[in-house]
Amino acid sequence: MNKNFFTTLLAVFVLLAPVAAQENSGFMFPNRFGLSMQKKLGVDVGLISFNQFTDSSPMTFYDISLGVESYVTNPFTLAPKLSFDFGLGDMILFGGGIDVSLPTDFSKHTWMFTPKVGISLASIIRLYYGYNQFGKENGFPNLGNHRVSLEINLAAFHDFGIGL
Repeated sequence: MNKNFFTTLLAVFVLLAPVAAQENSGFMFPNRFGLSMQKKLGVDVGLISFNQFTDSSPMTFYDISLGVESYVTNPFTLAPKLSFDFGLGDMILFGGGIDVSLPTDFSKHTWMFTPKVGISLASIIRLYYGYNQFGKENGFPNLGNHRVSLEINLAAFHDFGIGL
């Protein structure tokens, strides 16, 4: 495994360690819809997440979610994934996290780790830059390493009481 991956993962968990939850926490589904752009377009759907907001600020959050991302490639590539996200701030939050996924075109597969950083507007809209790192050296070259993603955090609508 890549040493940079473990360093990034450790940094994410260190940032999350002091966080304590309040009542706006819990399981949410569906929790996310997003688009990503690497070498190819990706569509991301979060199926379920566990969201926690902190006592120190109503906008500081972290969540863990399960989802799936599909990529418009030839052959079609599908990637079940586990995501860790966090945000710190008020209305405009600094955020980041890591996605751990298993892309497959149904003839091959490999692990893909994507550390990410970005900004979020009230935790509803998230814009991230990520760097895809593959478990196998060749990985999925049609996806590339650099990724920009835009997500709508549907779980935030639950927390703000906006009827989803």
